Amino acid sequence: MVLTAVRWNTCLKDVRCTENNSLKMSLYYKIMKLSFLTLAILIAVPMFTFAQRGTQFIQISGQASVPLGNLADIIKPGFGGAAKGVYGFSDKPQSFTLEAGYNQFGVKNIPSGASAHYSSVPVYGGYRANLSGVVLEGQAGVAFNHIAGSGPGGNASADQTAFGWAFSAAYLYRSFELGLRYQRSEGAKDATVISFLGVRLGYNFSL
Repeated sequence: MVLTAVRWNTCLKDVRCTENNSLKMSLYYKIMKLSFLTLAILIAVPMFTFAQRGTQFIQISGQASVPLGNLADIIKPGFGGAAKGVYGFSDKPQSFTLEAGYNQFGVKNIPSGASAHYSSVPVYGGYRANLSGVVLEGQAGVAFNHIAGSGPGGNASADQTAFGWAFSAAYLYRSFELGLRYQRSEGAKDATVISFLGVRLGYNFSL
């Protein structure tokens, strides 16, 4: 993904770049929606089966993120948000989670007259434990990574669908959560690994 972004960035500088990605983008979003629906069904069924004895709530959060590794050479710090369902499955403060989010970053070294952005859409299931106000959570699932832009020569984009995972630690105060979150999408080579660290503030809505 990172190497593709470098080639794409170069392409924006070339007035001969006239690639039309409308069909590709349509297929990408159809696959994303189908994958989200499949993952949601696979995770939600056991969650609702075991969630009768615990606490359930929905968390809405905002996040500011800093790219790490090779991604930091191309991408600026960014922002994002997420919606997460939390389903308690026992009398103890532990839960299953299902989360969908969106993270957007600007792209560095863009030529004059061009615009670009990078985005990551994680769809993760996970396990969460509340240790007397300190919340620890591990997640894994599918990450849909996308980079797109336009310039004097036309439009260009690149997509990546990959296994992703995240780990977060937060402090819970009443219905607010403030914490750090590390997110990573795996790739076949180091240049295709996507990772960033975020500071997240969330609010929990009881069900």
